[in-house]
Amino acid sequence: MASVSGISRRTALKAGAAWAGTAFAACIARGQASDRDGLQRWIEQKAVLINSAADGGAIGRAAEQFIAALGDARIVMLGEPSHGAGSAFAAKVRLIELLHQRLGFDVLVWESGLIDLERTEAGLRADADPVEAAQRGILRIWSASAECKPLFAYARGSHRGARPLTMAGFDMQLTAPGTLDYFAAELRAFVRTLGPMRYDAEPLAENVLNYFGRLNRYIDALAAKANELGRAGVTGAAQSTAIRAWDQSEGDALRPVAEDVDRLTQSAAALERLLRQRGGNATRIPAGREGFMIRATASLAAYGANLFEAYGKHSAEAAARYAVTRENRRDQINADNLKWLIDTAYAGRKIMIWAHNAHVMNAWYGKEFDSVSPEPLTDGMKPTGVWLTGWYGDALYKIGFTAYQGRDGWVGAPATPLPAAPPGSLEERLHRLGAPEVFLPLRGSGGLPGARLSMHIPKYKTEIVANPTRFFDAIYFIDTMEPATLIQDRQR
Repeated sequence: MASVSGISRRTALKAGAAWAGTAFAACIARGQASDRDGLQRWIEQKAVLINSAADGGAIGRAAEQFIAALGDARIVMLGEPSHGAGSAFAAKVRLIELLHQRLGFDVLVWESGLIDLERTEAGLRADADPVEAAQRGILRIWSASAECKPLFAYARGSHRGARPLTMAGFDMQLTAPGTLDYFAAELRAFVRTLGPMRYDAEPLAENVLNYFGRLNRYIDALAAKANELGRAGVTGAAQSTAIRAWDQSEGDALRPVAEDVDRLTQSAAALERLLRQRGGNATRIPAGREGFMIRATASLAAYGANLFEAYGKHSAEAAARYAVTRENRRDQINADNLKWLIDTAYAGRKIMIWAHNAHVMNAWYGKEFDSVSPEPLTDGMKPTGVWLTGWYGDALYKIGFTAYQGRDGWVGAPATPLPAAPPGSLEERLHRLGAPEVFLPLRGSGGLPGARLSMHIPKYKTEIVANPTRFFDAIYFIDTMEPATLIQDRQR
């Protein structure tokens, strides 16, 4: 990476960009035009050009600009515009290695299950196959991605060194097969260590497992039905028809009910009270296994409530209300999980967070995901990034990812074309720089010139915003996005 002040051949070459002939002449023309455009001139002065495709060492050579932009931050959030943004995954992997090697960030927390990632980290510590270890806990959208594969190998290798890269999860959801069975065994083993308190804790733990299992059985059965149809070669419209028929018969009897949510919530809260007492502080979640079990059972209780709201029988009015409450519940519980990880479980360590832009941004969603606002919205949704910004201020550094054009697609799914961003948008202005990737620091800028700007936030939809410096501390721009690819596809 290299800072850009105007556009010059020397600066571009130092940044590792491939400039030649007419392409270079076009950049000079754009630079001259920007003399009459204060916003474009500001972007050119601030931007850090990257050509990672041509030279994998580009980030390393210009790391000082990136490091300077972070300042004293000890928590870095790395977003992505989609869970299929393969080029963003690859860029994040490079940034994580840089942060680990140069700045001592040694905990990576994924938007995957708090419980599930215990299994991934255990596998990496035990020198298991890195992809297999990743798939024990990390959502398949990343753990099966060829773009993420080098990170798993890097993390496993780090455990042989003096400063391992530790992986954890912050999501209240269960994100990998086998996790519920794993947690049931762990919770039962834990409560057996509680001495006389175990006689109160054991029935509460069994209630947590039982009532969550009842709430979870619909989606378990739905997944099993889909797999059965897939094995039989039933796909497309025929599969949808078969799923609808199942849903109206066997599936209907398995739908989650409110009574099980209430019983799960009460049991999890009672178990938490017992464990807080054992930790010696009723107002603070302790470290160690007690703290983990408190956060894990609170996560299951919240996830169970979301399962009921998503798959139970509801009126149209209730379903519309639940669409908002589910998002708010998940982001708040996830933020609470992160706070415990940052303040207690990994106190004193530097943390990186891998998540979607929607969870990273310091902004609210509209009710129907139809707007983004820097201010709270009535019946709106408060993302994790808003919670963390309020708690940690400048100790938190939020990087949003965006793209000008290209393709996007989750691993194993068909790619979707991304049309070019509209003229005058932030993405189109970054595209004018002619670099494959650009890092644009925003913190401390005092705001971008001009009143309003269109940009892709937090996904690929274009929004008009007053000032993106309110939403993110930096933008990582990819000129042409490519979709995530399956590991096996990349190996062919």
